[in-house]
Amino acid sequence: MSIQTVKGAPGHFRIGEGSLKELEILLSELKVQKIHIVCGKKAWNAVSTYLPEIITNLPMSSFTFIEGHCTLESVESISNHLSVNSVDAVIGIGGGTALDTAKASAINAGIKSILIPSIASTCAAWTPLSVFYDQNGVFTHYTEFPLANTLVLIEPAVIALAPVKYLRAGIGDTLAKYYEAEALLSAFFKNQELPVWLKVSKFSASICRDVLLQDATVAIQSASKGSVSDELVRVIEAIIMTGGMVGGFGGKAGRVAGAHSIHNGLTEANQARNFLHGELVAYGTLVQLALENKEQELLRLSSYYHEWGLPVNLKDLNIDPENKTLLEAIIKKATLPQESIHFMDINISEDALLSAIRNVEDLTFTKID
Repeated sequence: MSIQTVKGAPGHFRIGEGSLKELEILLSELKVQKIHIVCGKKAWNAVSTYLPEIITNLPMSSFTFIEGHCTLESVESISNHLSVNSVDAVIGIGGGTALDTAKASAINAGIKSILIPSIASTCAAWTPLSVFYDQNGVFTHYTEFPLANTLVLIEPAVIALAPVKYLRAGIGDTLAKYYEAEALLSAFFKNQELPVWLKVSKFSASICRDVLLQDATVAIQSASKGSVSDELVRVIEAIIMTGGMVGGFGGKAGRVAGAHSIHNGLTEANQARNFLHGELVAYGTLVQLALENKEQELLRLSSYYHEWGLPVNLKDLNIDPENKTLLEAIIKKATLPQESIHFMDINISEDALLSAIRNVEDLTFTKID
């Protein structure tokens, strides 16, 4: 029997109105005296009014404002600063870029990580993992960390007031977890009784799917009005908490499969650069379903996508499906030997992926009004 390491949850998770005001007390409990904040400027403006004065009155030397992508160079620069200045903890505020940068910097410096998502576009706040890109925004790799994050705090009002496109992207990214986990379990544990830790992962993936299919429509409507509803809170929890548990408990069997490889391939297309991670992953889920010959589920999911405003084909991503050169580049990157698409129990080739992409185009050609 192989040894399994479970990093199912951060050390502490708190969600609710006023949760960020408790940060001063929580820092004291963690014996944190010197902090450094890694965030985007928009995220800071959105979150700062909900924070205690001890945080908002910090000098500018205690901030790193993130621009661009999470890169090895930015992480190295920040972690060096943390070590030289004997910082006790990093507070990451923002979306995936800021949170991934903060996590990686904290791990490199050997200090605590406190994460405050300003949007619900991924499970980055929960997951002890960072996704890296090059300076041009092309995906390079992801790194899983040996320790879980220290603390995660969520103020639902912040996410309700954020641009709704981030919530849509989070829904797309999180829904993929169910379909990717199903594919991975079928490949890794064929005809086997699942160990308990993996049953937790599988159950979490099912919760992601069920909550999103039930509540995402109302949650998007709430966020469009800037208001917090029970449905929005459940969707936030599904995206950040339950979505993070899929990989936290499942490890490699709960991480990424075909949908995320398609996302990685799409980063080759300049036309797709303005789309969010979760939007590209959502399209990747449809292609994965086509690879698995699950046409009915593909059609069912695409109807939800139409309702939520997620892309269902290449044209929705501003990519010409007849651009053979670009398609070849996308497919080549998506099928690199190290890509997670090869974890699936399917013989993946460039021709097979091209056929699946064509199938998605054919099935989603007629938009649902």
